[in-house]
Amino acid sequence: MSALLLLEYLIYGASGLLLLLGVKYLWLSLRQRPYHPDPWLKAREKGDIPEDVLRYERKSSDKVRVYNIWYQIQRIQQECVKGDFAELGVYKGESAWLMHTLAPTRTFHLFDTFKGFHKDDLKYETGEAATYDWHDFADTDEELVRRKLGNSQHIQIHAGYFPDTTDGLGDLTFSLVNIDADLYAPVSAGLNYFYPRLSTGGVIMVHDYTYRWEGLRRAVDEFITTIPENIIHVPDRFGTVMIIKNKPAPASQSGAPH
Repeated sequence: MSALLLLEYLIYGASGLLLLLGVKYLWLSLRQRPYHPDPWLKAREKGDIPEDVLRYERKSSDKVRVYNIWYQIQRIQQECVKGDFAELGVYKGESAWLMHTLAPTRTFHLFDTFKGFHKDDLKYETGEAATYDWHDFADTDEELVRRKLGNSQHIQIHAGYFPDTTDGLGDLTFSLVNIDADLYAPVSAGLNYFYPRLSTGGVIMVHDYTYRWEGLRRAVDEFITTIPENIIHVPDRFGTVMIIKNKPAPASQSGAPH
């Protein structure tokens, strides 16, 4: 067999394999349609989800997280849970934009250094966070986030080191808090600050609760032993856990059977 003939056989074989793989991929794509939660579909049909949020969801690489944030805000509004929104770890404002767009009239407190990590918070990190330097996530600024969120009067940005930036805020209550701070120190400080101020039925979401962020996991695991609630795991791309503050048990009615 000549070298030219052998090359032709190889080309035909490779083309056939690629065609087979393409057909299989197309079949799987048609068979496994994108998943959308039923409440989301119904709200979309009724026009209750803003069009820019629908565009964001279509492009998102973590749709489960989008659905969960949307669902928690829907629940908070339906249950009339009182309190402001807050985010600790804003970066460029992606998740803040989503939450603000879904509840544009809620006062929304944004906490971030806007200068990357604090050096002291990096000292005792292990796992992937141990590879970070102070300038990671520093490619942002307060004005960028303000522009992204439309310079809304409901947005209050607290730039600087947390929890120092909570000084002087007064007696606030919160209904939704998103903590996306990666490290042990800010996550621990965030849980200890926000939980006592969380309304009944309010939710704290902590992003990146995975084996990669050992300090963050330790902060959550330590804190959860001090409160009556358990954490709720959300199977999104990078792992979110939630704390939903318990409602008080209803008073037992007199004469009720035991």
